[in-house]
Amino acid sequence: MKTLFCVNVWLALLLTGCAIAPAKVKRSSKADGGGDLHALLTQALVAPESEEGRQSLGRFIERWKSEGRGESGDVSSTVVSESGVYRVSFQGTPWGEYPIGYFDEISPAADFEVTKLKHHQRAGVGVPMTALRENRHQQPLERFYPPEAITRPLTAFAKFGKTHEHIRDVRIQLLCPLVNPSIDTPQGRQPLAADFSVPWAALLARSGKLNQLRVLDMLSRMPKRQPQLYLMEPYDPKKEPLIMIHGLVSTPLVWAELSNDLWADDAIRQRYQIWHYLYNTSAPALYSTRLLRTQLRELRQLLDPEGDDPAMQKTTLLTHSMGGLVGKALAMKPGDAFWKAAFNVPQETLKLTPPDRAMLNDAFEWQPDRAIHRIIFIAVPHRGSAFADNTLGRIGSWLTKPPSDFQAFYDRISKANPGVFTPAYDELGRGVLDSVHSLSPMQPTLHILARLPFAQPVKVHSIIGNRGKPGPLEQSSDGIVPYTSSHLDGVVSEKIVPAGHGAFRDPQAVTEITRLLKL
Repeated sequence: MKTLFCVNVWLALLLTGCAIAPAKVKRSSKADGGGDLHALLTQALVAPESEEGRQSLGRFIERWKSEGRGESGDVSSTVVSESGVYRVSFQGTPWGEYPIGYFDEISPAADFEVTKLKHHQRAGVGVPMTALRENRHQQPLERFYPPEAITRPLTAFAKFGKTHEHIRDVRIQLLCPLVNPSIDTPQGRQPLAADFSVPWAALLARSGKLNQLRVLDMLSRMPKRQPQLYLMEPYDPKKEPLIMIHGLVSTPLVWAELSNDLWADDAIRQRYQIWHYLYNTSAPALYSTRLLRTQLRELRQLLDPEGDDPAMQKTTLLTHSMGGLVGKALAMKPGDAFWKAAFNVPQETLKLTPPDRAMLNDAFEWQPDRAIHRIIFIAVPHRGSAFADNTLGRIGSWLTKPPSDFQAFYDRISKANPGVFTPAYDELGRGVLDSVHSLSPMQPTLHILARLPFAQPVKVHSIIGNRGKPGPLEQSSDGIVPYTSSHLDGVVSEKIVPAGHGAFRDPQAVTEITRLLKL
């Protein structure tokens, strides 16, 4: 009876919030899509600074797009108005200034309402738009964009050009305000108007199934989504990547509100580009670290084959719970510490295929990522959690199924080389080591990680929850991880917040994260 009760509790914990998208967006009933193309453009050009003129420009672009015009990217149309004759063109490149044909849908952001998420906007010149493109994986980089869709905030801006034979050129630019904070105008350099939240909410509204996967992938050996690093905005060769790594029984959706708030901060938006890492939390942390390390190498080679982009020289990690262990291992050089703990024999004596040997070497004796210079740990179990060893944790371990690729890898090693695993790591050979079990304070992996120094100077910050309870810090806990496990000596800063294990949502934690990112 007690076991059945614990199973039900675990399932209830897993299913909490599953299939719930963290934000929604809907078209306002007040949105007016009326007017033909010439009437809309005439109004936009006659009174470009008026509210009616701005609305007309936005709806002109939406109508133009919805009618299937401009799919070639560089298009023009001649418009006769009371103020003259204009030749209007859309031009752009996929980096910051988009061709109108790149997206499937482009609409005025003002026509939409956002729910379950703060609505962040910025005043300036131009018309805020929201754009969406189905991710068809036509380009190599699209593998690193969310499969749900590619959404972007855009700002439409009309520029007057030269006059030829009494026809004046007008160029309409579609600029991404995440890349272009301002624009040259006849009045000087001015900030672009922007709506950062509507496109983000449009993507999040499509992501409810991702919340289901955080549950299903814990219970299945065949994950429906493989671990993947995702760019949440256009790549900028000058901005530092901020990689957010979620925790156990979670997905990048936990960063929805924080990402939205960080984009609204001018200083942070101009300095960082946000990337999210999705991984199957049923596997031990070091397995997910290896996959992330491989994808970072592939992505950097794709984006910066010459290796000279400023963006590739520095990286900040923002991590929660088990995600802290995933990120921490990236910046460490283990030498043979893990190998000696796991194997009874030298690597060269093992019978392995060349791919398995390379994979095993990367799993146990990897090279550190020297671009990482700052890590923010939030509620991270550096020394494990007793939760993994209690009745509820044991039931969770029983329910959790590590990915089949993880188990098959160690099955091959064990069958070809019987008896090579040490008693402490025998679970690897038997294919039964899961993420919950790996977080036990008794696990040698955690002890090794806790002892290893970083490969190079890394600025480390800790944010730890104590649920607001009085008493000595050494006896406090966030409800899952005790302070004695989350605390690290020698960090640059440690912030205690009156929150539980989901401390990253606490207002004080958000304020601290913002402060640290501006250092």
